[in-house]
Amino acid sequence: MTRAGTLARRLTGAALLALAVAAGAQNAEFDRADWKEDAPPPPPSYSLSHLIEIEMPRGSTVKLGVDPATISLNLETGIVRYVVVARGTSAVNATYEGIRCATAEYRVYARQVQGGAWTPSTESEWKPMLGQSNVVVRHPLQLARGGMCNGTTVPQSVTEIVRALKTGNEVLYY
Repeated sequence: MTRAGTLARRLTGAALLALAVAAGAQNAEFDRADWKEDAPPPPPSYSLSHLIEIEMPRGSTVKLGVDPATISLNLETGIVRYVVVARGTSAVNATYEGIRCATAEYRVYARQVQGGAWTPSTESEWKPMLGQSNVVVRHPLQLARGGMCNGTTVPQSVTEIVRALKTGNEVLYY
């Protein structure tokens, strides 16, 4: 191997190591015992016309989707917030939720029934996404795996999240 090739490999290795350290530092920052959540903004308005579908179990009569315009990302706290819309044969309901990638947890901030007013959730704690068997709460994990999280870290932009959700988290070529 030539000197230039060896140097290029070492530089590439150093760059990858730096990225891994930065990602680990980001995760450590969000997983600290003294971590504090910021005050969530009010639930954003959403549209039914641009929902990104969330895969549901076969035979389900309810369809879930996330409005990409409602996705917000707080790089300081490591929280991704969004509105999920559930559409059934006779109702359309929504929830305003958040995901913490560093701890694999989700939280419901507010609920809306049939286009009524948003009602703050009575549950204020973060809940684990993993190990949940209830069909109602599978979607946060699907969203996290679908692009709202990069493992235990948050993506760097909402655009990156939306692209991953729309493509099934597949690599896009420009």
